[in-house]
Amino acid sequence: MKILIIEDEQDLLNVMLRYLKREGYLCETASTFSEGYKKISNYEYACAIVDLNLPGGDGLKLVKILRDENTETGIIIISARNTVDDRISGLDVGADDYLTKPFNLSELNARVKAVLRRKTNQFNKELKFGELSINLDERKVNAGDITLKLTKKEYAILVYLVRNKNRVVTKDALAEHLWGDYMDEAVSFDFIYAHVKNLRKKLAANKCGEFLQTVYGIGYKFQV
Repeated sequence: MKILIIEDEQDLLNVMLRYLKREGYLCETASTFSEGYKKISNYEYACAIVDLNLPGGDGLKLVKILRDENTETGIIIISARNTVDDRISGLDVGADDYLTKPFNLSELNARVKAVLRRKTNQFNKELKFGELSINLDERKVNAGDITLKLTKKEYAILVYLVRNKNRVVTKDALAEHLWGDYMDEAVSFDFIYAHVKNLRKKLAANKCGEFLQTVYGIGYKFQV
């Protein structure tokens, strides 16, 4: 899951970034209105956490732009503005939730999970394809009664391909999803090939290998 955090208070931004990365999310950041606008214009995110008081513009405008352009992205406003009118304004322009500062990081995480469930799973916590099941809350993948031991990257690849089932996902798109702002860490597509190869072996060993297909020269597809 890729999350965009738009926050100009650097200390708070760093704290949220570290916490959410520990929770298994791929996170990207922006600290000004213009940086946030560039991010939401060029990339897709499962969830955006948006502060309202940003250098260069009002975060409410970013929320409206994001909602108009991508209805599937979950949006959580975080702000020191805590009046009823402020919260109503935020929700009216398209935010899914509104969290006032200061807040507890565990509460933020719970709200992110709730928004993602509503936006991407129609309240379902589990995705099932034959014997293969994915519990998104527990980040657990089962093949029948067997729990697969996947790395974080293998799990992220599987979930991303599942969310784009029956569609070809290019190696570029997969690399950008996995590493985001940190694409240099990927070094080359060989890393993606290795992760997918290991994931396919684990699926095939438990009779679920038919779902993951290679589209040679292009990328991969989760076929159901």
